[in-house]
Amino acid sequence: MEEPVESIADEITEEAAGDVTSPVSGVSEALTAGASLLSTATHWRARRVRRVVKIELPAYLLVQCSWFMAFGLQMVLFPYLITDSNHLHRDGLALGLANMALSGPSVIFLLLGGVVAERADGKRLLILLHLLAAAPALALAAFVWKGTLTYPAMIAYGLTIGTVGAFMMPARDSIVNEVVERRARVGSGVTLQLGVTLATMAQFVAQIGGLIIGGYADKLTKMPDWMGGFGIGPIPAEQLLFIQGSVLACGAIFALWLGKGRQLLSSGRGVKSALADIADGFHAVRSDGKLWAMTALMFGVGIFVIGAFLVVLPIVNRDVYGFGPDGIRDMFVTFWMGAFVSSVVLSIFKRIKRQGRLLLIAQFLASVSILLMMWPIPHWGFLTIVFVWGLAAGISIAMSRSIVQDAAPKEKLARVLSIYQLGFMAGAPFGAFLMGALVDWFGPEKIAIVPAGGMITLIIWMIFFTPVWNMKGSAWLAHREKA
Repeated sequence: MEEPVESIADEITEEAAGDVTSPVSGVSEALTAGASLLSTATHWRARRVRRVVKIELPAYLLVQCSWFMAFGLQMVLFPYLITDSNHLHRDGLALGLANMALSGPSVIFLLLGGVVAERADGKRLLILLHLLAAAPALALAAFVWKGTLTYPAMIAYGLTIGTVGAFMMPARDSIVNEVVERRARVGSGVTLQLGVTLATMAQFVAQIGGLIIGGYADKLTKMPDWMGGFGIGPIPAEQLLFIQGSVLACGAIFALWLGKGRQLLSSGRGVKSALADIADGFHAVRSDGKLWAMTALMFGVGIFVIGAFLVVLPIVNRDVYGFGPDGIRDMFVTFWMGAFVSSVVLSIFKRIKRQGRLLLIAQFLASVSILLMMWPIPHWGFLTIVFVWGLAAGISIAMSRSIVQDAAPKEKLARVLSIYQLGFMAGAPFGAFLMGALVDWFGPEKIAIVPAGGMITLIIWMIFFTPVWNMKGSAWLAHREKA
């Protein structure tokens, strides 16, 4: 719809009845009645369109929740099954290699995923991908239940779910732009920045829920007396994996309420055409300083931050503080709780003037906080650092996504998002392997200088050699022009 739905009925009435006269008795009244019927029908159609469009954003947020609740469960169960003595009991290097298998397929398939996301119906694609993601989780549940779990099975799980995720990310992230655009056509005040922030909040809430559930894998937690004093857990790992697969399948159901996505009609087909589209996406990123800077920043985050997040923190949890999956749960819940808090604060501000400056300051504070891990600190101090890290991550994720969504050409949005995500995902496998090797060699405390020093160096480069520090958000500029 190019015009507001409220004006449709008036236009049809004027076209049908305006300046119509007849010498035949009753014809004018009939035309007026017909126009009235048309007006009523158009009114109901407009109401239906408005209702469908307003349902779309909650449906999208539920799709987001289903994926990231399963992801939260995976964040606990994947390292737990590999390192726990009752299952595989492998070392840090084995965990790093397994995380490479989990994130590596994104490096190979993410760009292709961006092309597919633009050419396919986003609604149908999300339904298919959620069903495909549920299958390996349910298969892993069967292996654990039968007692036949092996390290190669975990590698196969990582490769499979990582491949599905490579196609999922650009498809899911590009749809929020269309959802916000359709809501704007029916008079909604949701801006792109707010839409991205709401999606980020849904991500964090769902991940926290998955992490909390996953933490009951082997520990009985007693509730306070005022809540009845009953115990929760332990929940067998196979049941948690079954929950993970079921939640992913629910995402396919929620996607049924999404509108049909924007599809790019390409003149060519096959591998050559796909490669040409990918090259065109890279050209769009290289030609825009903001897009190029965001991609470079995400590559650094993948190497220096995600490697530490996936490998170092679980090893610190086990070797320094002596905790199992409950410790992983507490650690990750603390991190994502911090990210959620900062996202809630950001949601209050629909238009932020200096998005890039806020992003870089948050990353700098997070990097400095990591340095404190080099000295012996109590567990609560460790969790405090993790919470501060989460606060910065919430700002970083929301602001970087908003910058990329805003700067990318709409007809190349999915491809640009896939390249942006590739910067993150390409650094993650290398970072996981690097941190896995270093944590076994130097110990979990001394390598804190590596992620902190790497990120601080990258941030300094971003400040002086990219436009990110001085850029102004387009939503703020548009608001200022109207004012």
